Amino acid sequence: MRLGACATIALVAVASLFASAGNAAPCRLADLRWIAGAWRDDSADARTEERWVVGPDDRLVGAAWTLHPGAGGGVIEAMTLQNDGANVVMRLRHFSGDLAMAREEKDAPMVFVASACGDRSVVLDGRGERAGEHMTYERAGDTLTFIGDFIHEGQPLRVRVGFKKSGD
Repeated sequence: MRLGACATIALVAVASLFASAGNAAPCRLADLRWIAGAWRDDSADARTEERWVVGPDDRLVGAAWTLHPGAGGGVIEAMTLQNDGANVVMRLRHFSGDLAMAREEKDAPMVFVASACGDRSVVLDGRGERAGEHMTYERAGDTLTFIGDFIHEGQPLRVRVGFKKSGD
């Protein structure tokens, strides 16, 4: 049986996906220290900072904020990356810019599990109500890129932020 060019290309693409998934490094909390530091992204309509520190037991603790110059609103986040059995888990909560309102229930943070780790990258897959959503962090030198693939009101929503290192 002879395969057409399209079928051959499709088979090669599928095979490479399985090969790369098989080569993905296991995610270890100690290997994610590259995210530590203060990261900024300033644009005309928003100022954003994300800050990560290494705590006891290699646990990573993060805080982030996005505020809009000359306008109210904004968002503040609290995050952790820590071991939860065999997995590295991110838990996060969102608050209004003035901390008057929490977006998530007090006993139900957003939960994402590290599914693929590279030398300076991590992919986190949503769990529970966040199933089907993904967050990716990638670091190249003094640039930290965040890509969030979320589902908002039933529609896919991609958020991309390119941070520059602003301190430790």
